[in-house]
Amino acid sequence: MTCAPTAVTFRLLDDVVGWDEAAVTDVVGFTDEAGVRLAYAGASPEGPTRAQLLPWFPDPRLAPGCRPCGWYLLSGERLLRRDTCAGGWLPVWPRHCDPRLLREPVAVAARGHRIAVADSGRVFVWRNEGDHLTAVIHHRHATVVALAPDEQVLVARAGSDRLWRYGPDGTLCEVIRTHVDGEIIGIRTGPGPTIWLLTEEDGRFRIHRRDHHRFHESTVDELAAALPPSTLVGADEDGFCLREKGPEGAVTSCYDWAGQPRETPAPEAGRFVTEGEFTTHLIDSGISRCRWHRVRVEADVPAGTAVTVSVVVSEDDRFAESDWQTAPAGVTDFLVDQPPGRHLTLRARLSGDSAATPVLHRIRLDFPRSTSADLLPAAFRQDPAADDFTERFLSLFDASVAEIDRVVERYPALLDATGVPDGALPWLAGLLGLSFEAGWDAATRRKLIAAAPGLYRRRGTPRALKEAIGIVFGVTPVIDELAGDRHWAQVRATAGPATARGLGSVRLFGRSSSRLRLGTSTLGATPLRAFGDPDTDPLTEHAHRFRVLLPAASADEDAVRRLVARQAPAHTRGSVRAGGTGFVVGTRSAVGVDTAFVPLPPPVVGAARLNHDGVLRPGSHGARQGVSVGVVSAVGVHTRVS
Repeated sequence: MTCAPTAVTFRLLDDVVGWDEAAVTDVVGFTDEAGVRLAYAGASPEGPTRAQLLPWFPDPRLAPGCRPCGWYLLSGERLLRRDTCAGGWLPVWPRHCDPRLLREPVAVAARGHRIAVADSGRVFVWRNEGDHLTAVIHHRHATVVALAPDEQVLVARAGSDRLWRYGPDGTLCEVIRTHVDGEIIGIRTGPGPTIWLLTEEDGRFRIHRRDHHRFHESTVDELAAALPPSTLVGADEDGFCLREKGPEGAVTSCYDWAGQPRETPAPEAGRFVTEGEFTTHLIDSGISRCRWHRVRVEADVPAGTAVTVSVVVSEDDRFAESDWQTAPAGVTDFLVDQPPGRHLTLRARLSGDSAATPVLHRIRLDFPRSTSADLLPAAFRQDPAADDFTERFLSLFDASVAEIDRVVERYPALLDATGVPDGALPWLAGLLGLSFEAGWDAATRRKLIAAAPGLYRRRGTPRALKEAIGIVFGVTPVIDELAGDRHWAQVRATAGPATARGLGSVRLFGRSSSRLRLGTSTLGATPLRAFGDPDTDPLTEHAHRFRVLLPAASADEDAVRRLVARQAPAHTRGSVRAGGTGFVVGTRSAVGVDTAFVPLPPPVVGAARLNHDGVLRPGSHGARQGVSVGVVSAVGVHTRVS
């Protein structure tokens, strides 16, 4: 598609190109994969700063509520709730209803309509935004508290790397060894069972994420992709600031730690210097009197920052300061308007407001000049001034066509799940008809996209369902197809009772194998089945049903159910069950899940719960004994013997 007569030669400016180290001022990152950027005004911090993490990990005295503008604040011995209608902070409990439980509260957490407060050796948990106290947890030295989606309470203690998980009623469920470095100063939960920790060690902040029962270090970008930020934009010793949407746009409201309004503080000095520059050595084209063509800059330029590029062309190393050609600030693609010369020197200036820095990734220099004007007859290029204008004018169209060519060339790369950015994965999944859940990380999404063709070919089979669950949750399930449990056989109906089915004069199974029919069945040897039409039992019992069995506590059962519903055939019904601490005997007997082998009292009917596959039979003779396997008893998932 390109109209240029020859391929353009180019040079990429990176850490391989010889920078003039004497001409580098307040710019760093020449050998960093992230790119060239302004230097820090002070010591270079390691990891994210506390200000960057405030929207997700606020001060322990602050907690966002269930409403968009709802916040809770600990002020002395009081718990305040922000009331936007009243225009300020009001006590959660009025003076005449205050339970006066709080003494020295140190941390507050909120999720939905639940509140938790850590206070001098105790953690209080309320429902209905403080109306109903549901639990009092005795936990010494608690410094951080969080509420999980499953109504559990997470507590961290000063100087410990452990997490204590409590149930909704305050019962201790688990003590988690996190094995993280530093002190835990923040906890967030979600989506699903994911736990996020913020730790501090010697002034360095780290983010940790718990996946598959272990914590690993994470980044701010991963945190932002998984959890939406709050409206908290600043906090210091004097107070904090919230930036929220108002009728006339975003409005910043600032308060002190007593909940009283205060003036918006002046912006603090930024982390970066405000200006820096660097200059290259002479870049040799290898062509005498070369006509340099084009400069393209690839950079991230946040608001309040700018990148300015200047070039000068010379046949040798002699040029004047007035020879520099400077592109306007913000221009990242321009033509070189310089006399011919073998060498080019480039100077880049980075500037900002100290709060942010531009990041320069790459600069491309195209030479010699080659445009579609080279394809015109010589008559159109006789006038030098007109020829220069024609080349520059046609370069606009050449650049547009070249961009289209580049997109076409790179289109196959857009379909490579291992090469596209994380943000492009949902778009790529949309082409394949896949849908992602918020809790799935980028690695899981890439594996699912890569496996999609094979999964579609085998969709609706146990193998494909196993593979999908293995990719997403990292476990190998057992697919139990319940149709194999049916014990009916029917060729035709014979004369006699409806429960007598046989082949000629040969009975395939007796009356006791079908369910109870009053007047025709033997009471004590017939299973009780209280659903549906007896004549359709051989077709409906367990037909088109399957069960997915998972190891104990290996994955979120609700998430597995949603995945099974998307992968299973439409005419089937699947269920999900996680194992317990026991073991499974055979196909239908689950010992340790919901079947207990214990002695029975003589009146069997009074001790057994009659449900599916329950059997009425005489009690055992002699001493009290349990059920007997292989005699008449039906020991299965639905049989419960107390």
